Amino acid sequence: MIRVGAEGRESEIVVRTGGAGSVGAMLRQRSKAPKAMVVTDSTVGPLHARTVVASLEAAGFAVVSHTLPAGEHHKKLETLLPAYGTFLSAEIDRGTPLVAVGGGVTGAMALLLAATLLRGVPLVQVPTTLMAMVDSAIGGKTAVNHAAGKNLIGAFHQPILVLSDVRLLGTLPDAELRHGLAECVKHDAIRDPAHFSRLAEV
Repeated sequence: MIRVGAEGRESEIVVRTGGAGSVGAMLRQRSKAPKAMVVTDSTVGPLHARTVVASLEAAGFAVVSHTLPAGEHHKKLETLLPAYGTFLSAEIDRGTPLVAVGGGVTGAMALLLAATLLRGVPLVQVPTTLMAMVDSAIGGKTAVNHAAGKNLIGAFHQPILVLSDVRLLGTLPDAELRHGLAECVKHDAIRDPAHFSRLAEV
C-alpha cells in the first residue's frame, strides 16, 4: 500500500494480484454507505465489471451501474449526461461511493462524475490498463474534451482508494502494455535511476 497526499486529501494506492475481487471488502472498511455506483465502459465492462460488482454486493452494497461507450472520441460532457441521470434517479447521497472500472478515459470521466455529482462523492479507481495504473488513476486530475480543444473541462478530485489488480493486465493487447511501460520509463528516467535500471533489464 502506498499513501499519496494531495491538496489536503490522501489516497491509498493498493497493488494486489486479484484485487478486483476484494474491492468491496476494502471499500466497506472506508464507507458505511448502503449503495455504491459503478462506472465502466463497453469494452472493459464485459471483461471485469462483473467481478467488481459481485465484490461490492458481497460487502453489502446495493450497486447501481452505468456503462459508457468506449473510446477517446466519447470523452466529452455529452457522454456523461445519461450517467448523471442513472445515478441521480437512484437516490444517491454525498456518501455514496463511485467505483471506476476501466482505463484512462473511463477513469477520467468517472472522476469528473464523482467531482460534480452532488458537489462531490467518494471515488475509487480500479484501473484496468498499465497506463492508468501508473499515471492517470493517481492524483485526482481529470478533464474531458471540448470542440475548442482537448482536456479543457475538468476538476481535481482525489480518489480515496486506487486498487490496481495486476491480473487485469492479462487482457490487454501488447500495444497497450507498451504504452504503459513507456510511461514507467519516463517516470523512472526522471526520478528513480535504480528502478530505471530494473526496467532496462525487463
